[in-house]
Amino acid sequence: MGGEPPASFYLKGEIMKKFLIALAGGVVLILAGCGEKAEALDVDFVSDVSVASHGVTIGLDQDGNAFSVGAGGLTVSTSDTSQIGIEYGTTIMGITGSAAYDYTTDDEHTLGFDTSVAVFGIDLDAGIDWNVNDAEFSGSFGSGFNAFGLDGSATTNWDLDDFKYEGLDVDAGYTWAVTDSFSVRPNVSIPFDEDFSRGDLVAGISVSLSFGSTSQ
Repeated sequence: MGGEPPASFYLKGEIMKKFLIALAGGVVLILAGCGEKAEALDVDFVSDVSVASHGVTIGLDQDGNAFSVGAGGLTVSTSDTSQIGIEYGTTIMGITGSAAYDYTTDDEHTLGFDTSVAVFGIDLDAGIDWNVNDAEFSGSFGSGFNAFGLDGSATTNWDLDDFKYEGLDVDAGYTWAVTDSFSVRPNVSIPFDEDFSRGDLVAGISVSLSFGSTSQ
């Protein structure tokens, strides 16, 4: 009696503290999406989970009912809007780039190219998509950050054929690393159209699990 509490007591306290931080962060992020107090708040809840083991990652996402399998930088996917998608990504000299092909559920072919680079702690991202069937080009440009578990980004969307601004997507989240192989990320996404009117919020939980070696 009177001795120091066991180490497990401090461990449980630390886990509970991180849980409360993650929970509070998720609540703040959702409330931050409220524009005007009198405006009704419409929120769509979609979550996703990814499982990685021995260099293979399997993902399930409620957003579009997407399913993906990736290994060695190559990812094959399918969703409500894509019969099959193939993407390859790699990083060379600090610059991350990817190329993607999609055969859509409308029987159309699309190609996409994305690149990102970190400058003074800020991630700069740019992408271009080409609908081969309609000969239409669209693009995106954005920036983001990630520090102390918090992350956020703002991405503008463009119609490149007419060089027309089409809207803005704002995303934010907090990653709670429960263990080295298990993390939970409450997150929220807020879209704005070309007139800066807010659309429905999308909130959810991203769960990441890993088993054994995660690299080939």
